[in-house]
Amino acid sequence: MERDRFVALDSLRGVCALIVALFHFPIAGFLQSATIVSNGYLFVDFFFVLSGFVIATVYEGRLQDSGSIWRFLLRRFGRLWPLHAAVLALLVAIAVAQGDLGADEKHSVRAIWTNLAMLHGLGTEDRLTWNGPSWSIGVEWTLYVLFAFLAPLRHRAWIFVACVVAGALVLALKAPFGAASTYDFGAYRGLAGFFTGALVARIPRRQMGGLVEASAVAGVIAFVHFAVGLSMAPLVFGVAVYVFAWSDGPFSRALNWGPLARLGEWSYSIYMIHSIVVAILWSLAKPLALRATLAGHLEASPLTEALLLAMYVAALIAGSALTYAFIEKPGRAWFNRRAAPTPAPSLAVS
Repeated sequence: MERDRFVALDSLRGVCALIVALFHFPIAGFLQSATIVSNGYLFVDFFFVLSGFVIATVYEGRLQDSGSIWRFLLRRFGRLWPLHAAVLALLVAIAVAQGDLGADEKHSVRAIWTNLAMLHGLGTEDRLTWNGPSWSIGVEWTLYVLFAFLAPLRHRAWIFVACVVAGALVLALKAPFGAASTYDFGAYRGLAGFFTGALVARIPRRQMGGLVEASAVAGVIAFVHFAVGLSMAPLVFGVAVYVFAWSDGPFSRALNWGPLARLGEWSYSIYMIHSIVVAILWSLAKPLALRATLAGHLEASPLTEALLLAMYVAALIAGSALTYAFIEKPGRAWFNRRAAPTPAPSLAVS
């Protein structure tokens, strides 16, 4: 598999990361009236499915011994942790400067350690803490570890099926918020999505045309618009991932457009830093005389909302480009170097 076959999926991940960031835009106005944004939290399931698909496609046949498992986990840790730790450090520093450290459970000292260890999405906390969206990053890391130890097993396809079923059942029968769970039962949401993606990777490859691409896009839009049957999210996004992984139709070609591909590169940074940009917008509420509603949003005129929205997106793009270049990419490279196999010593011939 050539990695560039997934450029379309990378671009889709960038678009979805931006939609999740727009979902958290704090002003209740015309933007939140668009269901693709107001229900944008559902795209977190797309991330889980896509991750499972890519990881299984690239690594499933390679994880056959302890050395390969260790190298895989070190690489995946290096993919997630450096930016996560950097954002957490910044948020803690801001809390110390503002006197918020330990002031509430969101900013608790204990939660620093669960966040640092990427355990905060496994029900260890009773609310979202510090960088709220990063709960899914802790879940992602846990899924990498689980996959690494399941991949060498025989009959692993059936084990993947069992993981999907187990995740779906817990969400349906136990989780208070079902398939919309986050810090509490979000691990089961990730379990169902990730291993659905891993199963999709086993389907024989087949190129699709424009009609199938359009149908997949329409299916995703309809699912997000109506936001019913949320337990179907892994299936809906699994279909989209399969179509755009191998398709060469007009939608896929459009997703290969340079700026969209770059958005895909920055998608993790967009996801991780957008809560900081949201906090900056909240700090502007008083100077701009914006009133907070009981629902936890800000009220603004359409013109003010449009201007702040433009500032928000611009700050996200610029900030993500910087964090990608100076934190995410170097951090990943550092861990990848340490995960590289040690070359065997050559024997001198006399």
